[in-house]
Amino acid sequence: MLTNTLQSLVIAGKEALRATCGLSVLAENITQVRHGTLTFPSVGEIAFKGGTLQNLHLGCDDNLCRHLAENVAAAQGQGQGLGSALEILAQHLLESLLAEMPGRHPQGWLENLDAGPRDLPTRGARTFGFHFRTDVGHLYLMAEVPSRAEWELVKGSEFLPSMTKTYLPDGWDNRGRLDLTADIERFLIFLRKTELDVEVEVPAPDGTYTMLTGTLLESTLLNGRRTLRLVLDLSDLVGCSLNLGDRIFCRVGLKERALHFSCQYLGQGPYSIAGSAAVHTVYFSLPEFLKVEQRRLAFRIKLDEEIFAEIHSVRNEKQDPDQEIDRPRMVRGILADLSFSGARILAEKGKLLNNFEEGEQVTCRLRFPEETRPLEILGLIRRITIGVKKKGGQQIELGLEFLVTEHMDRSALEFVRHYVLSQQREWLAQRIHTAGATQW
Repeated sequence: MLTNTLQSLVIAGKEALRATCGLSVLAENITQVRHGTLTFPSVGEIAFKGGTLQNLHLGCDDNLCRHLAENVAAAQGQGQGLGSALEILAQHLLESLLAEMPGRHPQGWLENLDAGPRDLPTRGARTFGFHFRTDVGHLYLMAEVPSRAEWELVKGSEFLPSMTKTYLPDGWDNRGRLDLTADIERFLIFLRKTELDVEVEVPAPDGTYTMLTGTLLESTLLNGRRTLRLVLDLSDLVGCSLNLGDRIFCRVGLKERALHFSCQYLGQGPYSIAGSAAVHTVYFSLPEFLKVEQRRLAFRIKLDEEIFAEIHSVRNEKQDPDQEIDRPRMVRGILADLSFSGARILAEKGKLLNNFEEGEQVTCRLRFPEETRPLEILGLIRRITIGVKKKGGQQIELGLEFLVTEHMDRSALEFVRHYVLSQQREWLAQRIHTAGATQW
């Protein structure tokens, strides 16, 4: 699904330029965008329903904007103007993309039009940028491409449980290790079909590691040796010290378990998508065994009741106070799940990524319905990602690790502990009752 979606975007971009401006694309390329914020020029935003994308951003450089304003809108009888020209380009792009996009009867509409630079938060795991060069100017696209498993989850299908049952051995989640060749082969098929994230530890010369996320593309031959090929871009990674034959550690999360494996780094190479556009890929050897571990250090519960959370920044005394004047200091969200040691918090698109960073200390205030006062806990932001949601659009997910200090109220953490235990006991009681039910 990933390569088909990327191919659709390349074809649609070229077709939109041809149909709208009569321009031929001299070169096109695809890059994986790192996690963070990207400044985009002359942005239009397209939203989708029923296809493999939910949002697409497009932008033009100044030269292409001038060409559009002077020629395109006037030629179609809408008068000169950049706004009209960008709308015409966006509509052609939308029509071309809907004709190519995988999915069942995909629909789309122009959600936003902003003819000026704009900062966009990027997910980092499956964020792809597209660059189309013409003899007049440049067109840019950026899209968050979900995995097959994530896409099916949004649809409400049983795809992932079905694939897990089909390709992973019975009781795999209660084993410590999978080392049969047949089990490993079927796991690799499962990983390729679901497109689950593969977290890869890339070493640096100073002994530290950078965690990158790739997608298993295929199992192929390299110099006569069977290898794994992952969509993963190492070209602009500062301080990367990979040598052929180096041992690399990888991790795939699945429900409450994580499957760890190691393999050898065997090189890099482009994978053609369409025309001259290609994605960066990395070759690894096949794993010899899979180690199955608990994914999280603490039992995590999903919440049936709505619990609101507020994230407040903790001011660094060494930081220049002038840097904080224009920055919002608080963001509201909803608690998605909770454990003894942390929480996952959801907020609407753009609110968390624009105000907080991974590794930052924050104060988290949780408002439980039974409590008259909010519980205040110090935390460390471990993860910020953009995820899809069922009703369209995007949401920010923040992974928070609770910290214990002498300056914070420890009774708040004790309350969380008792709350999680009570919910866990209730959940286990329901399971035991269901398992013990018999037919008479």
